[in-house]
Amino acid sequence: MQIAINFKNDEIAKKVLWILEHFQKDGVEIIEIENTETEILNNFQEGLREVKLIKNQQLKSRAVEEFLNEL
Repeated sequence: MQIAINFKNDEIAKKVLWILEHFQKDGVEIIEIENTETEILNNFQEGLREVKLIKNQQLKSRAVEEFLNEL
């Protein structure tokens, strides 16, 4: 199972991370992701540009998985 949590308060984030770190030996993996809304929007817009280029046969299509991973 994966859970994504967005913390707006750094102090709360530190406390939650401190608790989760105690479960690492039990298999909990902590991954910090810092995607801003702007980055996500830019990646989505780039994907749309690629779709338009493929539609106009200006770009060769690629595996859907690869495309979705970038979004």
